Amino acid sequence: MNNFRDTTHLVIHGHEGWLEFRSSHGHHGSPVEVFFKWGHNMKVDGLCRKEILKSYLIDPNGKKSDLEIGDPDGNAYKITFTPQQAGLYRPVVEADGITTVTVDGQYLSVPKKDCEFPLESVAFTHYASVIIPVGHDLEGDVQSVGGNLELLPISWKPWRAGDTMELQVKAKGSLAAGTDVALINGMAEGEEPVLKEADSEGKVAFTFEKPGFYLALVRYADNDDSKEGYYDRRNYTATLHILVTK
Repeated sequence: MNNFRDTTHLVIHGHEGWLEFRSSHGHHGSPVEVFFKWGHNMKVDGLCRKEILKSYLIDPNGKKSDLEIGDPDGNAYKITFTPQQAGLYRPVVEADGITTVTVDGQYLSVPKKDCEFPLESVAFTHYASVIIPVGHDLEGDVQSVGGNLELLPISWKPWRAGDTMELQVKAKGSLAAGTDVALINGMAEGEEPVLKEADSEGKVAFTFEKPGFYLALVRYADNDDSKEGYYDRRNYTATLHILVTK
């Protein structure tokens, strides 16, 4: 039995996951904790099921290693790793599943063929990541996730209010020109996300107006990815958690 409110099915209405790191940096040889949360626009709403998740770490050299996802801790899954060198680390949580909506309004986590009266079946793949500097005042390039939807900072530094961050979006390896990217301030109650459209190089730029915890978010629907009897299309989402100080 789940000891949390299972809202996995709400992915079809726009729920997504994100990774939070609530410090400015980590330290070499000391455990680093990140938390995977679930909801919409940084507002927690229950939690998704653990079995749809996998986690991995991309180290400063681009090497990927698996991470263990802990049991639910309140409204989050805790993930811990111990960095062995200084640099910019990128933990990732990937969520994969199928949600089928039936004609009587049920949301079932099964393929279309396993429903008696399916209305629509949607596969989803989400990439939630955060950049963790191990060391003080680090700047430099960030490793890509390598997924089918990429939200990549052009460069990284300790972000402060007034700074402008540039991001590049790629979908299935191609520059995602014209894609909308949202920036959400998780500490500003009632404030609408800032939306920017990616240019011909798949790039967008956001200026941080105030300190806080931010989330960059992008979505991509692949209507060509369908599997008869299983799902009609696949929806991708990528999120990146960002700390901005004074």
